[in-house]
Amino acid sequence: MNSLFWSLSTLNGFDTVAPILRVAFFVFALFCWDFPLVLVYRLWLKTIGRSREERDEDAKPLPVLVVIPSLLRQRDELTSMMSTVGNVMNNGYPGDVTIVVTIDGTGDAPLLYAELTAWAAAERWPSGHRLFVTGTQIRRSKPMAIHHAFHFVKELVATKVLPSFPPVYVSTDADADLGPRALERIVYRLQRRNRITGWPARVVAGALHVRGNRFWRGWRNFFSVEGQLNLQVAREYYVGNIWRYNIRWLPITGVPGAFYCTWSELFISIPKYMGYLQTLKRSDWYRWWLGYEPPRFSESTAEEIPELMAGDTDDTVTAFAATFARFENGKLTLNSPKTPVHAFVYMLRALLIDRALQFEPEARVFTSSPTTVRGLFKQRKRWNCSRVELTGRFWRSLGYNWSLALPAFIVKFYIARSLIVGALVYLFLPLFYLKTMLLTGILIGYVCNLLVWWLMTMGALSINNELRHWRLMLALPFAPIYQIIFNWAPAAIGVTSDVLLFGNVTGFTPEHTLKQGGSVRVALLYRIRRFFALLIRSAVHGDVPFGRFWFGWGETPWTQSGFEGWTTGKRPAVVTAALKKR
Repeated sequence: MNSLFWSLSTLNGFDTVAPILRVAFFVFALFCWDFPLVLVYRLWLKTIGRSREERDEDAKPLPVLVVIPSLLRQRDELTSMMSTVGNVMNNGYPGDVTIVVTIDGTGDAPLLYAELTAWAAAERWPSGHRLFVTGTQIRRSKPMAIHHAFHFVKELVATKVLPSFPPVYVSTDADADLGPRALERIVYRLQRRNRITGWPARVVAGALHVRGNRFWRGWRNFFSVEGQLNLQVAREYYVGNIWRYNIRWLPITGVPGAFYCTWSELFISIPKYMGYLQTLKRSDWYRWWLGYEPPRFSESTAEEIPELMAGDTDDTVTAFAATFARFENGKLTLNSPKTPVHAFVYMLRALLIDRALQFEPEARVFTSSPTTVRGLFKQRKRWNCSRVELTGRFWRSLGYNWSLALPAFIVKFYIARSLIVGALVYLFLPLFYLKTMLLTGILIGYVCNLLVWWLMTMGALSINNELRHWRLMLALPFAPIYQIIFNWAPAAIGVTSDVLLFGNVTGFTPEHTLKQGGSVRVALLYRIRRFFALLIRSAVHGDVPFGRFWFGWGETPWTQSGFEGWTTGKRPAVVTAALKKR
């Protein structure tokens, strides 16, 4: 420590400050240049006095379907859900609102489900607003519960309970509270058309915030773990909302599941599209490069595979599909581009002209976040590495849809680079080269981080004209540590598990749903172990033919599924009972 002070004391003021400012400016200019642009844009709108209503003067209060999925296992979950339903119903939306509360596994808490059903039947809501309760008998995953809700609404339309299927789908969580007129603002933003293409958005994300004033509960709470986590998450959400404006050169491919909206026809198409992907062959792609049109999704007879919507995330599945969705003759289509030239043009359009994912800053949602280190780490491990397995589900589509392939692959490169550089900076260098100048470098790097986060936080507060939330700045001293523990480390562990080891086990989706959908993981170590297990079996008994399944993931007559034991607690064996000699 004395050597560190000596190192700093021997540097003059310029030598100390210059590298900090240089690095901070470089990082801010390279990765956060959208902050000043958005600030200028917001100030310009305020200066010319152009209201939001004027920008959306052609929008209509279209009927909306709000689906609220939940596990519903505890009393507080029921109370929170009732509050969310009341909040949506009384949000002031001028059009028809159909809310479907869908429970993932009604048989796990039948009394709570019965109480919820009775409450829904007894309540009275504004004219044109309806509430329904449904659910799956066993737990199948959050996306499957939403899929069940869509089939439920189709039945309501078929039986004339509803006049037609609502054209707009709104997703929100069972523990979320919408800000004033949030529903109206996000639906109107969905209808705003691009000035060049004339297309509306495909998905609109709301602005994510920590519920109420939880991020600040006084100084005593500030020095607690719960207080710090709430404050750090609140600042992270607040700053992250600026990125959702989606004006950087690389389009974003994700939306917050807590609150977003899309066109119902797009969401309805996804289960069938996942089935259609399974029918695509490599020969189709080779022929595509020779000028042959690929199989059209609109003409596909493939069965739906809604289970492929499930995995470590659900909202990003919608965002991925929306990224390459386009309008033809006024209707959304997921057909692949006819030729590579079309794919290139669509990619340029998505990069330079029309972003499929849009953001409505005034459509606010207030939600909760885990308040324990373990809970928040588990959530971030699922969030930060979900793109790896999700890209695998869309793999057969990426060769055609470059507007999704480009950002997907670049994001994977960024993840890999972040993990490698982070391991070098956070682990190997301090461990093996703990010298005076290294400590000085670490200190300067920490100060650079603080300066960049300060600029980003002040920018976000200024953009939203909410300097009254200045207490978010109190999160800055520990922001770099928070970044390491809850962003880099979860991604490092999750991606390593998913790619190199046995798969990232999150428990977000039951293993039987993952098996039914045919989902897989890279999980190289699992595949290597399977190979050697079958090699030994073949050498001893000679009854296992060689094939691709030796390196596979799914269940076969000789091997179990790689998902075995992920959520049942069953300890997976290297080989199944079918491998035993009879």
